[in-house]
Amino acid sequence: MRLFTFATSPYARKVRMALDFKGLSYEPVDRCYSLDHKPDLLGANPRAEVPALILDDGRTLADSTIICEYLEDAFPRPSLRPSDPYQRARMRQIEDLCDRSCDAVTYGYWIAEARKSAPEAAAMSHASRAEFAELLQKLEGALGEGDFFCGSLSIADLAAICHVSAARAMGIELGGMPRLKAWIARMTAIPAVQGDRHRLVQALAKVHDISSEMVGPEGRIHWRDSRLEWPVRRGFIDFVAREFHAGKMMFPPQAT
Repeated sequence: MRLFTFATSPYARKVRMALDFKGLSYEPVDRCYSLDHKPDLLGANPRAEVPALILDDGRTLADSTIICEYLEDAFPRPSLRPSDPYQRARMRQIEDLCDRSCDAVTYGYWIAEARKSAPEAAAMSHASRAEFAELLQKLEGALGEGDFFCGSLSIADLAAICHVSAARAMGIELGGMPRLKAWIARMTAIPAVQGDRHRLVQALAKVHDISSEMVGPEGRIHWRDSRLEWPVRRGFIDFVAREFHAGKMMFPPQAT
């Protein structure tokens, strides 16, 4: 298998950790979101987004949730999906919370960092930090008394660790979240998660400033779905409109 991935993409990280946890063999191919419209990535995913997976027989899959579901169906052991129907549904709820809400809020924070000269930057940063703290409290409650979100390690945990780790960079303390802190310690003891953290640290060490990580060709930033919904919902519509009219927004090449 070939996996189109990128070390700082939470979606690609989730899939790569699932592959590693299951002990599956694959070839990682680095591609930077839709900033990198190479023919091989476009062939695997018309949206030119990571992750995308090429199977051994040449068939392709895109979208992290779909890929993880496929991996569970095709390679059920070791499992990353609860057997209990309710816990399985909770897994998908928590994964969705992380993939949509947590991702959108943290992305909003980094957008504010990349556009520090914008008049809305400080307010965007404050709003994203406040909302992310609320989301972390939700995850604290979702853990309950368990070691993991759905009993044993699942896709929900892999999705969450990709975003929870942003708390430190955003200046959010976890002092009032003992369950989440203990969960982080358990997660970072898992070899697949350790490998992810190592790749992330290596990638971030090469980043001189956030603009070089967020901003693509001609100063444009990649936007889509919930990442665009968040600033509009929080009242930063003027910022969005100004970015759009200045040609500073970039979208996937196809909507399908």
